[in-house]
Parts: sequence; C-alpha cells; structure tokens
Amino acid sequence: MKRSEFLRQLGLVTGGVALGLDGGMPAKAFSYNPFMMDMAGTNGNILVLVQLGGGNDGLNTVIPYEDSVYYTQRPTVAIAKKDALTINALTGLNPAMGAMKSLYDNGKMSIIQSVGYASPNLSHFRSTDIWLSGSDANQVLTEGWAGRYLTKSFPDFPLKTPPEPMAIQLGSVESMLLESQYGSMGTVFDDPSTFYQLVNGSTADNDPPPATLAGDELKFLKQVASQSIQYSGVIKEKADKGRNVITYPNTGLARQLAIVAKLISGGGNTPVYLTTMGGFDTHANQVSQHFNLWKTVSDAVAAFQLDIERQGLGDKVTLMTFSEFGRRVNQNGTNGTDHGTAAPLFVIGKTVRGGIIGANPDLKDLDSNGNIKFKNDYRQVYNSILRDHLGMSQTETQGVLIKDFERLPIFKASAEQFPAQSGFTLSQNYPNPVQDSTTIVYEINKKQDIRIILSDLSGQELAVMKDETAEPGLYNFRFDTRNLPNGLYLYSMTGSGNRQTLKMIVQK
Repeated sequence: MKRSEFLRQLGLVTGGVALGLDGGMPAKAFSYNPFMMDMAGTNGNILVLVQLGGGNDGLNTVIPYEDSVYYTQRPTVAIAKKDALTINALTGLNPAMGAMKSLYDNGKMSIIQSVGYASPNLSHFRSTDIWLSGSDANQVLTEGWAGRYLTKSFPDFPLKTPPEPMAIQLGSVESMLLESQYGSMGTVFDDPSTFYQLVNGSTADNDPPPATLAGDELKFLKQVASQSIQYSGVIKEKADKGRNVITYPNTGLARQLAIVAKLISGGGNTPVYLTTMGGFDTHANQVSQHFNLWKTVSDAVAAFQLDIERQGLGDKVTLMTFSEFGRRVNQNGTNGTDHGTAAPLFVIGKTVRGGIIGANPDLKDLDSNGNIKFKNDYRQVYNSILRDHLGMSQTETQGVLIKDFERLPIFKASAEQFPAQSGFTLSQNYPNPVQDSTTIVYEINKKQDIRIILSDLSGQELAVMKDETAEPGLYNFRFDTRNLPNGLYLYSMTGSGNRQTLKMIVQK
C-alpha cells in the first residue's frame, strides 16, 4: 500500500490519534489486525488469468484455413488445413492445442475473435500497460483494471485488511494489473512454502509507535509487516489443506496453475490469480516455436480445468488467456511474424457458453499498416467477466473500466441479457454501434420456428434476418449494415409464442 494513502485514511478514521494510544487500537494490532474485514465484497467466484507475454500470433492459433489470403501472405509459416484441428467449416485450432480442443468440444471454452482496441500500439511495453490498465491507447493510467475492481470490492482497504490476499500473482515481479490508488492489491510469490519461510519466525513488534512524525512512518511500516506475516501463514495453510487430484505437466505454467488449484482446493477465497508465460514474440522460426508454446499452454490449462472440476470447484472458477497484441498478417523474412494488432483470446470454464464469438478476421480489409482491424474491444471481455462472473453491477464496472462497454455473450448466467424462460435467448449485437457489419448471437433451448427481423423505431419491417426451424444450439451470423443510414434500429426475435427486442445503433 502507499504510505500517504494509508496515513490519510488513518487520519480520517482516528482523527490522527496514534494506534495503541488513548484507548484506540491495542498495541498487539501490529501482530494481527483486529480491524479485519471479510471477503463479502466478492461473490465467491474466482478469475484465473494466464498472460501470454510477447504477442501471440492469433492467425496461427485460431486458423482461418479456408481463407486463401492467409496462405498467400504466409507461404511458409501458415498451418495447413489438413493439420488444423477443425472446429467449424472455416476454422481450426493449432495442432498443438488438442487438450483445449477437447474443452471446446465439451462446451467449456469460448473463443472471442479479433480482440483489440482503437489506434493500437505495437510496443510490447506500452500495449501491455494498456491491456493491464484497461485504458485507451492515448490514455496513461497507473492502476490496473483488476486493482480497481479490488478497491471496489474491498472499499475499507488499506485501513482494514481482508483475512486472505485480495489477489495472488505467481512470479517475482509485481504486475501493474494489481496496482491501485493504494499501491498493489496483490501478494506475489513463486511458491507458498518459500514465501512462508521468508517470513517464518518474524513478528511485528507490539510497541505502540510514538505520536510523532517518525511514529507515523513507523506505523505504516508495521502495518505492511503485519499484513505480510498474516498472509504468509494463510497462504501456507491453504496450500497445505489443498491438493491436486491429477498429475500436471512438468512445465512452468503448469506448476503455476497447480499451485492456484491447490490454494482454491484448500478453501482459498482470493478472487483474482495471475499466472504468466513468455516466449510469444515469434519473429523467427515461428512454426515449431509457436507449436511448443501452445502445447505447453493447452496441456496446462486443460489439466487445471480437469483438476478444478474433479474437486467440485468448476462452477466458481473461470480462466482467461490474454496477450498484448497479435502478429502481422504477412510473414517476415526469417520465417516468423512481426508485431500486429487484434487476435483471439480464450475464456474457459463450466460457466461459459462455449463456441466462437465473432467471425474470422477479414484479411482483405486490413488497416493502413497491413494489420487486422479489431472487432471486439478487449474491455468488452473484461466487462463480461466483471458482470457475469464476478457479479459487479453495470455502475460498478463502468467505474472499473472508466467507460461503459457492451458485454459479449461469453457466460451462461446473465438473466438480464439472456432470458431463459422464452425458449430462446437473443444477445446484444456486437460491435454496437455498428459501422459496416455486426454479429448477432442467439441460442435455441428447444426445437422451434424462429424469425429475426430488423425494423425502424416506428415498427416498420426493414429486413428479415432469419426465418427458419432451428434445432437446440448456439448460433451466430453477420449482418451487413452498409446500406443502412445512421440511426437507431430495433431487431426482434420471435419463437414459441415469445418475442425479444434489442436496439442496434448504426454509426458510420
């Protein structure tokens, strides 16, 4: 935590009275904080983030194997159609991703296509900061989006300390993701036992600090020491109680995820975990390197999901992968690819709807630098996770993400967005506002005749988008809006005697 903010809040609550003096907090507070708050600020669900450092090549991860431009632009690094793991008639996964393909086939993995942001930055450092902070490209923030989420979930911190870490990062270098106005909201370590041993036997002394300027400084240091000692014991306790019921691969990422699973299994209620894996800056000899990277990720993530599910924890845990950018469409001269823009990411768990959100990128419609245009803002994914998984309100998420973003149909549970009682669910189109085209997603719960139409605000029918008998399943289609003038439109779905209507904004 930041010393200045700690002392400011302390002064507001205590009127500047030193801890341990004048009947205030007892001196032993420095070995254990009696102003302990519970974890009630969260809904009990857990988010596990896997950061893929270096800029993952999205086109060789989710492969548009029916797109001739893909093969023309990548004569030696493209993945052959026969090698891709087919997920639909147009698309396949990297052949290294067999374990994640099984998750997809079982409806436990959502693929969000063409994720990025406007005016993309191709610097590793700056783009990473943008993704971690949740900022626009021209906006510099010093707080992470997860840090802002945690400050809203634990509004009394740092004066009151939760009984468990608010966030845990596996590694050694503190991430900006967990930074807040109070400093870091996370606890960082490589291994629970090692972290515990670092502070084992340490105690924060019980002497009250003097009511002086130096005493204020000492007060802050004692609070930090107390928190570190407290959390080392909690983390060790959860790790000792927890277990892994499967054998994980012998890789760095798998070891990180095994620790996360063990802490959750041991009763840990920390809502955010961050794991990391580097090596995705594939400027040369990409094919074999990228294959090995995704073999590592795929096997580790699938092992984690299986471990969590077998321990009955699958309904509360969701995992998301992300990277700072994708790669250029065309290959370079060293059988690799250079820094690019939009790319797919994955959200995994029992709570997701599964399937692909968004069409394959249009490789004939690139930006002025020859890069893929983003279709889904990365903060739409964050918004969906914050609201539909971590249980925040729209107002709260708007505060976390600075702006209001449309959600994506990633999760099953969103009564507001996907009413189940109608026999079908019609999702908000994305992107919205629309320029040239938009994707409409709907789910059929039982076989029925459905009709989807577009109308103006007066109710005049402008287009029939769908008119068919549909079997149960999740569907999506692209709708061309190039011939529509700017304005507000309605699109409606009818079926089984019910009707649902949503708004679409065309803004070119």
